Amino acid sequence: MVAEVRVLEVLGVDVWGESAYLCLVDGPALTVEELASRTGIDQDNLKGALIRLEDRGLVSRMPGRPTRYRALPPEHALEVLLLARERDIHRVRALAQHLAERHRKAQVGRDSASLIEVITGPDGVARCGQQLFRRAEREIRGIDAPPYAKASNGERVNSSLNIGGRRVRSRFIHAHDALRVAGGVRRIEGDIAAGEEVRFLPQTPMKMILADDQAGLIPLLATPQVLDSCILVYPSALLDALSTLFETLWQHAQPYIPEQTGQPDDDALPEEDRRIIALLAMGLSDEAIARQLGIGHRTIQRRVQALLARLGATSRFQAGILAASRGWWRPET
Repeated sequence: MVAEVRVLEVLGVDVWGESAYLCLVDGPALTVEELASRTGIDQDNLKGALIRLEDRGLVSRMPGRPTRYRALPPEHALEVLLLARERDIHRVRALAQHLAERHRKAQVGRDSASLIEVITGPDGVARCGQQLFRRAEREIRGIDAPPYAKASNGERVNSSLNIGGRRVRSRFIHAHDALRVAGGVRRIEGDIAAGEEVRFLPQTPMKMILADDQAGLIPLLATPQVLDSCILVYPSALLDALSTLFETLWQHAQPYIPEQTGQPDDDALPEEDRRIIALLAMGLSDEAIARQLGIGHRTIQRRVQALLARLGATSRFQAGILAASRGWWRPET
């Protein structure tokens, strides 16, 4: 009953109309007095609700006296309302596109100072980032590194949280520092599991979010200690430059998914050792790996040395390459 009521509300039927219609759907044709008795609705309110239901094609009057009302077949009556609502939605979408085009043309004549907007305050920065994720229609691109923005309600500025189930491609470059933050590996692996494409660089020049080709968000300071001020960039040569910078860095960044390929065999590594190898290839220190995996520092040192020896590797990066060649883990191509 609750779900039906909510659907009828979406179709523009008020609460009195909902109660009256559902009562008629479940029973025979009824007079106003009978409906009022069954629903508990005041007769004056009920009469107005029945008129509105008639206008929407949900009920009809039976011939004879006293007047009785019956529900029309829901599969036809509700379909008519749905089609009307869809037409309304199409008109609003067309209007939105028209206004967006007018807005875009208006931006062409704006002076350079109006092509950027300074966003201040941690909460303002976080909410601006969330809005960029939610407004993207095709693709979100970004460079992610500490410090991280968080709204006052505790919600993280995160693509997988804000994009939801929409078909929006998400690509992010992470600095190695992101893997050294407590819980960083778990957070990034969650984003990968949600469909995000992730690559890594030893260092990144700045944080960045790009929503389609319509807007970009970068910190006001190159290396902020606290993310409390950012610049929102609108379509301009600066936004084009940020897009080019991202694509250049993406080509040089290291793809990575800690996942074993092929069928397990006698030479395969346990899951935890594969994660150690993957983090080695990312450039993390033994101490950072121990912190991410919740294992003692000395234990990690012993296991790293054992893995290097087993692979015959002379460097940590080489260990990652050799491990990938054996199918112990793989970078994404």
